[in-house]
Amino acid sequence: MCGLGMLMRICIYKSEQAPELTLLLREGLPFPRDTKIDRWTKIKVVTDGEMRADLLVEIGGSGYALVELGADRRR
Repeated sequence: MCGLGMLMRICIYKSEQAPELTLLLREGLPFPRDTKIDRWTKIKVVTDGEMRADLLVEIGGSGYALVELGADRRR
C-alpha cells in the first residue's frame, strides 16, 4: 500500500508490437523509456490488492514491470 489506507493503482497495458508482453505501470508515472515499444494501449486499472505480491515488489522499485505471458518467474 502507498501510505496509510491509500491503495496504489496500477495500469495494465498491452502492445500490438509485442502481444506477449504486458506492462504494469503505477498510475501517474510516465511510460518507461527503456523498452523498444513506443505505443501501449491501456487495458484496465487495478489496485495493489488485486496484484500478486511478486509483481508488486517489482513495480515498487521502478514503478513498472514488464511481464511476458507464459514465461517462468525466475527472479
